[in-house]
Amino acid sequence: MLATAVLTLALAAGSSGAGEHVLAGARAFRAERWADALVEFRVAERLGDGRARGYAGAALVKLDRPEQALDAFEGPGAPAAGGDPLLDYYHALACHELRLYLRADRLLAGVGERSGPRVAKQAADARAEIAAALRGEPAPETVDWYAGRCAALERDGRHVLARAFCEEAAALGARRKDRRGVAAAQAALSRLPTVAEAAR
Repeated sequence: MLATAVLTLALAAGSSGAGEHVLAGARAFRAERWADALVEFRVAERLGDGRARGYAGAALVKLDRPEQALDAFEGPGAPAAGGDPLLDYYHALACHELRLYLRADRLLAGVGERSGPRVAKQAADARAEIAAALRGEPAPETVDWYAGRCAALERDGRHVLARAFCEEAAALGARRKDRRGVAAAQAALSRLPTVAEAAR
């Protein structure tokens, strides 16, 4: 899936410089050599290929490194969500692995209509699973867990991840009648740098 799309784009871009590394990464990805693909995509990214960061995120998902994948998908220089349905799908998988279910669901909502039938079915199945997991009012300890992750990540200076967990805490707290943790999560979000600020 992704490898075919990447190969098509890389061939259109030519076979020199960053494009050569994107092409090598796509070939490695297709051969399920995820670590090799990641290396090639990172080299292409350093050489200025803006798409390579998203491809690196997909490789990180395959390598079961969802925190690094989320950084690739949401950090400075990341591809915009909604651009490529397959990258959005891998982005959603990273979120799902991190238990960022609301974030994953938002990404998956736009994937189905823009992707092939296999990915559309996988996205629909994942959304059904998320809907079942989020049925009813979130438990207080659930909101507290996300808030705790946000605080720990903020202390560690991992702002992209901290922002994601704070947003999840705020959204889950807003689903409770007592709005547990919403104010604290919003206060943390106001302290955290945005992606644009982090890029400066």
